[in-house]
Amino acid sequence: MSFLHHLYLLILILISTTIDNIGSSKVVSMKKKIVKMPIFVGPIPNVTIALGRDANFPCLVNELGAYRAAWIRVETKAILTIHQHVITRNYRINLSHSDNRNFILHIRDVKQSDRGGYMCQLNTVPMISQVGYLDVLVPPDIIVDESTSDIITKEGTNVTLKCRAKGYPEPSISWRRENDEPIPLILGIGKKLISSSYEGENLNITRVTRVHMGAYLCIASNGVPPSVSRRVLLYVQFPPVLWVPNQLVGAHVGETASFDCHSEAYPVSINFWKKAGSEVILSNKKFDVSLKEKSYKVHMRLSIRNLEKKDFGTYSCFAKNSLGSTQGSIRLYEIPLPTSISNNEAGNFKQMNGDFLKHQSRGSAKTSRGIGLERDLPSVEATIRNSAETRRNMTSLLIISFIIMDLCI
Repeated sequence: MSFLHHLYLLILILISTTIDNIGSSKVVSMKKKIVKMPIFVGPIPNVTIALGRDANFPCLVNELGAYRAAWIRVETKAILTIHQHVITRNYRINLSHSDNRNFILHIRDVKQSDRGGYMCQLNTVPMISQVGYLDVLVPPDIIVDESTSDIITKEGTNVTLKCRAKGYPEPSISWRRENDEPIPLILGIGKKLISSSYEGENLNITRVTRVHMGAYLCIASNGVPPSVSRRVLLYVQFPPVLWVPNQLVGAHVGETASFDCHSEAYPVSINFWKKAGSEVILSNKKFDVSLKEKSYKVHMRLSIRNLEKKDFGTYSCFAKNSLGSTQGSIRLYEIPLPTSISNNEAGNFKQMNGDFLKHQSRGSAKTSRGIGLERDLPSVEATIRNSAETRRNMTSLLIISFIIMDLCI
C-alpha cells in the first residue's frame, strides 16, 4: 500500500509540473504576440527635379525597435544605406536620421543616371518596403553634329535648314529670323506663307531668293530652363542688280548736284562712279563719294560741288562681283540762270516789235501767259463799236425782209 501511495504522489507531481510548464509557455507566447511590428507612417513621395539639383527621399517609420531600415536602388539592387550607415561609394549620396524613425536619403547634383526607383526596406519577417521614384528633367541642348551650319547657295535652289536637340522631356524646335523679319515660304503651287516663325526640326525653303538671306535662329525648348538657340547664316549668291531713281538731273552753274544709285549683289560688289571718258571718281574737294551698306544692299551717292560748264555730262555708277557686273547712267544738264528785263527796255522793245518778248526761263510761264492775255483782249471802245454796228446791220436786214414779204403778197 505504501508503494502505491508514493506512486500516486509522484504522478500528481508530474501532472502539476506539466500543467505549470504549459501555462508558462502560453504566457510567453501571449507576451510575444503583444510586441508591436514596425510600420511606415506615410508613402515615399516621387521626386521630379532638374539636372544638377539636389533630391531628398524621406522614409518615416514607427515602432522600429530592434529592426533596421535600409535604402536600396531598385534597378540595380545596390544597397545604398543600412540603418545609420552609408554603404555605397557614390560620394553624392548621403543619409540623415533622427529618433530611430526618420531616415532621409540625400542625392546631390542629380544626374540623368540617377533617374529611377529608390526603396526603403525593413528587415522584418516578412520584409516590408516602400518605393519612391526620381525623375530627372534635362534642359535642351542642340546637337551640333546633326544640325546645319552656315550655308552658301545660289538663287533658285532649294535649301533645308536642320536643327536637332536633346533633353528630357524631348525638346520642341522653332525657327525665327533675327530682328523678327518674316520667313517667306512656298507651300505648293500658288500657295505662299509669310510667317514670323516656323515650328519643326527642318525648315525647307523652295527656290531661295535674296530676300531669304540673313541669320536664322533655331530655338530648342522643353519647359526646363534655359532654352537654347543656334544661329545659322544663309548666304544667297546672285549677280549685281542696279537701279537709278533719277536718270536726268538739272542744276545751275555754281550749285551742288547729287546723284543716287542703288545696287544689290552677293558676294558683295565693288561699287564706283565714272564720268564718260574719264577715270574712276574718288572723293576730293570737287567730288564726294559715299556708300551705305546694309546686308546685300548698297546705296551709292555722288555729289559734285560748285558746278562748272565742264562738269555737265553723263555719269555712270557701276557694281561688279564674281558673278557679273552692271551699270546705270545719269545725265547732268545745265539749267540756264533766269534773266530780268527793265521797264524802259521792255517799252522800247514793244515800240520796236509791237509786243513783249515771251520769257522762257524757269518759272516764267505765268508771266508769259499774262502778257499773251493782255495782247489778245480787245479794248472796251472796240467792243461797243462792234455791238452798235451789229445792231444796225440786223435792223437793215429786218426792213428788207418785210419789204420782200409785202411784194410777194
